[in-house]
Amino acid sequence: MRALLFVLAIGLLAACAPAPAAEREPSGPARSGSAAPAPGLPTEFADRLLADAVPDPLGPLGEDVPDELAGARAWTSAIQAPHRQTDRDVGAAGVAHGLLALAAATPDPAARDGYLAGARAAGDFLLGASRDGRVPDYVDPGGPSDRAYTSFDDGAAGIAEVLWRLGEATDEDRYREGARASLRWVLDRAEGVDGVGCPEMCRWAWVDSGAPSYRHGMGEGQAGIVYALSVMGERLRDPELTAHALGGAAYLSSRLDDDGGLPERDDEPRRNTGFLSGTAGAAFVFLRMYQATGDERWRRDAESALGFLDRTAQPAGRGLTWPILLGAGSAALTPDNPNRATGMEEGAAGIGWVSLQAHAILGDDRHLERARAAGRWLVDVALVEPVGRAWAEYEGSPLVHTATNSGAAGTGWFLDSLGRVTGEDEFAGAARAARNWLLAVATPEHRWGATRRAGTWTLGGEPSWHWGAAGVIGFLARMGGGPVDSPGMQEVLVPLEGPGVRGDSGN
Repeated sequence: MRALLFVLAIGLLAACAPAPAAEREPSGPARSGSAAPAPGLPTEFADRLLADAVPDPLGPLGEDVPDELAGARAWTSAIQAPHRQTDRDVGAAGVAHGLLALAAATPDPAARDGYLAGARAAGDFLLGASRDGRVPDYVDPGGPSDRAYTSFDDGAAGIAEVLWRLGEATDEDRYREGARASLRWVLDRAEGVDGVGCPEMCRWAWVDSGAPSYRHGMGEGQAGIVYALSVMGERLRDPELTAHALGGAAYLSSRLDDDGGLPERDDEPRRNTGFLSGTAGAAFVFLRMYQATGDERWRRDAESALGFLDRTAQPAGRGLTWPILLGAGSAALTPDNPNRATGMEEGAAGIGWVSLQAHAILGDDRHLERARAAGRWLVDVALVEPVGRAWAEYEGSPLVHTATNSGAAGTGWFLDSLGRVTGEDEFAGAARAARNWLLAVATPEHRWGATRRAGTWTLGGEPSWHWGAAGVIGFLARMGGGPVDSPGMQEVLVPLEGPGVRGDSGN
């Protein structure tokens, strides 16, 4: 009750506080106002992404792949240079996801077919790299990595989900079969816990080499695998996948502290608040389990995790924000990492995005007010530049990112969703300003740097979803009217739409 009153009090204070002044209307290539139409789909950026693909990327693995995979393409990561990654975080699976999002937004059949062809090329690289569903971390000219991951962002769970999407978009069975093979590999690596067999209770080591590491997050660990198995079990009507999802959720539930906080790993008792590695991600997957089963157990777990976020929220200006990391145990609410992050990965945008879905599924206005409070704080701390808005990685950080993980694309995406749900132009306008900023800071070659520090861009040409072009293209496609809504890589559990907003000033 105290947490509820705290959130409602923040809403009342915000209603009485003045909104920040709007920045100047963007100029140059990002200009968008009453005299000019909003920017359209990011076709030139997608064409550049396709042109940057590496042909014949399978190296020695290509010697025994079928002819239908001859069109495989990979992308060289700037962040993981010089590797040609496979995953959704910084690899080909994330590129495929971005191209599928753009294809879904593209009305012109010829252009749409071109983006689907690019997604196929990425999918064929994944199929060519796979051996019995095991997809190595990367495939370089000298051969594949010796490690493979189970997780959603880094490995087979997320690769399987995007291959299935690709099969549905193209109606080509090889992608569906590849998805099934990677899901089988994930199931084969499931472990029981403390004498309780799987699927009654299941967990997964993050990687198949070295000492096992049991991580809990949406990106690297348990929560993301449970999400993938749940949605794929539903799509395939596969009771074995569904049973493992339930067993995985049971283990994740057992890892929650009494106050709803989620330790990052089995050997790291400190609690992360964010979406990718922490408690907000746990809330998301418990919402998914409640949505899929109707079992009140999962609703209670979702509410417990969301309650932890209420207890750890910090009033800031007109809204709320959160420290990244708190101490171990339910009595430890002192931040171990007091930095207050902005983005989808570990900050207010990710917490707000989950809160929007909690409101839609659970029907409690407390969750909507938490999302609004996160949005107000993000509006207040935005870097207002002549060409639009961006965000520091965390409050006071010298680092500014472009992409979905911790940058303008992901934060702008959440604010767009918040504006759609609430009808409040403060949020929708900030999303448009993020779009304008991204268009303005792109290079003339239609690439982005991943990170700016002291005015200098680094990691130029990163192709990926979380840190590069594919994710920014996904955001711009959404802003251009596209249907795919997935700032955190996982799509929304329910449509985040509302009364809509007027105008497209970009301010």
